[in-house]
Amino acid sequence: SAPFAGAMPQRAAETTPAESAEATAQVLFRYPQPVTLANGGTMMMPITARAIPAERLSLYQPNTQPRHPLAALRLSNGDSGETGLPPGVLTLYERLGGAAAYVGDARLATLPAGESRILSFAVDQAVTVDRSEQPSRTLSRATLADGVLQLTVTDRQTTTYRIAGAAGEDRTVIVEHPRRSGWELVQPSGGAAPDLTADAYRLPVAVPAGQTVTLSVALERPRIERFGISEMSPEQVRAYASSTELPPAAREALAKVATLRAAVADKERRVGELEREQAEIGKEQERLRQNLATLPRDSDLFKRTIAKMGEQETRLDGLSRELATARKEADTARNTLRDQVRGMTF
Repeated sequence: SAPFAGAMPQRAAETTPAESAEATAQVLFRYPQPVTLANGGTMMMPITARAIPAERLSLYQPNTQPRHPLAALRLSNGDSGETGLPPGVLTLYERLGGAAAYVGDARLATLPAGESRILSFAVDQAVTVDRSEQPSRTLSRATLADGVLQLTVTDRQTTTYRIAGAAGEDRTVIVEHPRRSGWELVQPSGGAAPDLTADAYRLPVAVPAGQTVTLSVALERPRIERFGISEMSPEQVRAYASSTELPPAAREALAKVATLRAAVADKERRVGELEREQAEIGKEQERLRQNLATLPRDSDLFKRTIAKMGEQETRLDGLSRELATARKEADTARNTLRDQVRGMTF
């Protein structure tokens, strides 16, 4: 049935149901005979009267109600030969003990022939849903060539729904699990493909009265990670070298890289220490020069300052030699790492 507006006139016109037809974007109803209505009057006119199959459901939408599903109906509009139904607001009743009891309102979009719609009208407080998520990561392939480590990684997002059923009756719960761009549904697997909405999978779950049912849903996404081995820290390389997901040959090669990378890090650390000491002495000498300008030349402090600056100059000469050697050793270690890495493949 469709919604009606206005109030019943004192004497309703006797009409037959309208003839319906589906246009491109709407459903049209035409009455077979003209209807006369007095000026200022109102009238209710039947446009269709037929039985439509309806299935009672519970629709779980996490973003709408995280703890309880929505009480819902699935309306099926017959075979392809039936007529579509127009959009409108439905008033729903349930027969209890021989009497009709109001249960809620639902908004119906246009329902073409041969299609179905799920309409929610209330919160199903008798059913409770607990949800938990567990991300994981699996390394499925690793290659090393030209100094680049390439990993084929599969990300997996597993969501577990624990559905506690109603105490007095069975339920069919439709779980709307969010779809994610680039991710594929891998669990549950087998059986018919789930119904899809614009942004969710619709997964049916039979929940017997008074029981708790678990549904596990898993999405997976493959992706590629690339790393320049020479630029990775020793800790990063050691982490991959100790990964049991890699074959022994790969772990052995990465362990060797980790040793070479650690040697480079030590050489670079020594260069940094010498450069910092050189900079600190330079700042100290600048301070001492400023002090000398204010000291009498024949004072003991002036002489001690000159002596200290002499010692610093001697140290700076030594630092220059040490720094040159350290930089050369760091370059050699980097070249060794680069050459070794370029020659590695697995």
